Amino acid sequence: MLLAAKTHVGLVRPNNQDSFVVRTDVAPACLVVIADGMGGAQAGEVASRLAADTVSEYVAEAYRQAGTGVEPEKVLRDAVQAANHRIWEASRHSAEYVGMGTTLVAAFIHGGSVCLAHVGDSRAYVLHKGELAQVTDDHSLVAELVRRGQLTEEEAQHHPQRHIVTRSLGTAEFTDPDVSVRPFDEGDVLLLCTDGLSNLVQPSELKERLEPLQDAKVQADVEQAAEELIGLALARGGSDNVTVALLVRREERETA
Repeated sequence: MLLAAKTHVGLVRPNNQDSFVVRTDVAPACLVVIADGMGGAQAGEVASRLAADTVSEYVAEAYRQAGTGVEPEKVLRDAVQAANHRIWEASRHSAEYVGMGTTLVAAFIHGGSVCLAHVGDSRAYVLHKGELAQVTDDHSLVAELVRRGQLTEEEAQHHPQRHIVTRSLGTAEFTDPDVSVRPFDEGDVLLLCTDGLSNLVQPSELKERLEPLQDAKVQADVEQAAEELIGLALARGGSDNVTVALLVRREERETA
């Protein structure tokens, strides 16, 4: 597996409310979690860090106990619920954290598949055999209007309420994450990102920069692609924090 994860505060906001965690100590599995906090600078940072840390710790512990017998969908769903509860409880016991919340997208690569969990508008994309697909559905007001046919994709990109999410972690006692499993084949590329990237960079531009990674052989290629994606968002104004994680399925081969 080739993997790179990077974050940038952007060019406008004083604090970075994004958090991410990469766990490769559950080998041969791999876990990546990205969270985008809401609720004021400190509260947003706290919420996203609690979410990323709780999900990663929960999954790692479940994997240590069950090994290859772990059920990825159940473990990720339970991990997200645990994170939601932790943020919710923290907000109830501290006045400065009242109302804090976060989006989250997580990928648990296990065998030849990837289990995805998400709440909010942080996204996952998969590039498979030259075709890029967004494999998470945004939990946002404008995304719901697009699904109902009341807005076009182009109109949604400029809608004044495009930042309003309809689901998040920590803003209610319970949450409802979307969880799915899909194949993750040799040469496939997985992109996880916050809306600091997806709001400013078009899918066609993502595809253009991800396509070369299908044949990537070294870690430096993935690191450079992650830097280029963040650079694109910054070149468009960097109006938000931006976080990206790139994973390329590359089987290790024995050399003669």
